[in-house]
Amino acid sequence: MTDFAYNPNDFVVPAGREIMLDIVNNGAVVHNFIVMKAGTSPGQSFDEEDEMNIYWKIELGPGQSISTSLPSPSEPGEYLIVCSTPGHYQAGMTGKLVVVAE
Repeated sequence: MTDFAYNPNDFVVPAGREIMLDIVNNGAVVHNFIVMKAGTSPGQSFDEEDEMNIYWKIELGPGQSISTSLPSPSEPGEYLIVCSTPGHYQAGMTGKLVVVAE
């Protein structure tokens, strides 16, 4: 993660598996990696109402890194990835998790 971007920002994963992620925040502020539930996305901005549509979330401070696992959704499809730090979603800090059937 950097300020206003994920690199890479598209991920293709098999459905229903534990996916290992190495996440690094190379930005100057707190960033998070939020996978939204299928078919959901924040409106104009990410706010409290969007919290119930989170499938998975991790937050990292500047310079932090972590190796963790993401349980991929069991339903194939496209899932939006967003950063909820104020202004980041609007600035285009988004990505896509594509879940495919095996």
